[in-house]
Amino acid sequence: MIWVTWRQHRPQAMTALGALVVVAVYALVLGRWTRSTFDSDAIGACLARSGGAGCGAAITSFLHDVQGGAGMPLNLVLLVIPGLLGATVGAPLLGQELERGTWQLAWTQTVPRTRWLVAKLGLIIAGLVVYGAAVTAVVSWSLSPLDQISIRTQPPQFVGEGVALTCSLLCAFGLALFAGLLLRNTIGAMVAGYVAWELCVGIALLVTGPLQPFSVTKTIPCAGAACAAASTNSVPPVTGNLGDLVNSVTQVGDHLVVNYVPASTFWPLQFVVGGIFLAIGLAAAGAAVWLLRRRTT
Repeated sequence: MIWVTWRQHRPQAMTALGALVVVAVYALVLGRWTRSTFDSDAIGACLARSGGAGCGAAITSFLHDVQGGAGMPLNLVLLVIPGLLGATVGAPLLGQELERGTWQLAWTQTVPRTRWLVAKLGLIIAGLVVYGAAVTAVVSWSLSPLDQISIRTQPPQFVGEGVALTCSLLCAFGLALFAGLLLRNTIGAMVAGYVAWELCVGIALLVTGPLQPFSVTKTIPCAGAACAAASTNSVPPVTGNLGDLVNSVTQVGDHLVVNYVPASTFWPLQFVVGGIFLAIGLAAAGAAVWLLRRRTT
């Protein structure tokens, strides 16, 4: 089964490997540049001295250069690569067999069709997990200077670190696999799987945005100009902790009522979003296995 799986999915594997090399090279160059800029702007020294209170302009400039400039291509790739790769790998697994009629040979051998699919799923899913972990490791290293001063709980940076990218990749794979069984057409299954994955991304964006489950409200004392100048875009945040996502700031007398998402919720939010992706992907793959076992052709 290993040899057959490799021969059938070799084009997708080589394409994915090429994409990984491109991402790794770009991330390496970006990581070296961000570290050099971070040091030359003395942001690290400012963080150690004042927690970022005295270097708002330098932090803002650095974030603009990385997130809106040099890091933009990497961010765009991170937003689309799980859906594209998952759909490309998942759709042909069943769609190609049914479209070409090769199922008549593959599913009439000594290996039953369910065992055939489960074995291939195990090998391919293991490969996708390794691939997602490799991309995440490279991106995490590249963006580590940015993580010290930016909001990690928001896309696109959020999808490139932690478990979200790998789980998103598995979600796209499961949806495309299920679409291939239903549509019996590889290209159609790729498109349907990718569109369905985009809907899942929309759900994840709701969880990281309007439906944010980890936001808290805090009352902060302030006086005079400090109250008037406070806003959701203050650098550093009015909470005093770089990485907090401030949703709203309301002045009440000599206090500020701040609703925000603490930076410490990055991993809990990763597990929530990753769990959503993984549950949808596994449900789709499980449905494909169940339907394949019951169908006659």
